[in-house]
Amino acid sequence: MTVHHLTFDHLSDDALMSRLFDLAQAGRQDSVETAQIDAEVYNRLLLAYGEAGSDAGLRAA
Repeated sequence: MTVHHLTFDHLSDDALMSRLFDLAQAGRQDSVETAQIDAEVYNRLLLAYGEAGSDAGLRAA
């Protein structure tokens, strides 16, 4: 089986989320395309917000 790795650099965040929603609605949560879009969205979140440290999050006052 040949797996094609898609590039999503040219797609906006909105377009990626819309496609991910379409795939979920079609019942294709386990598809290669879904996994690739998921990875791209995760990478963009890391670029935007960085990786959370162990002390990140809400703290009790």
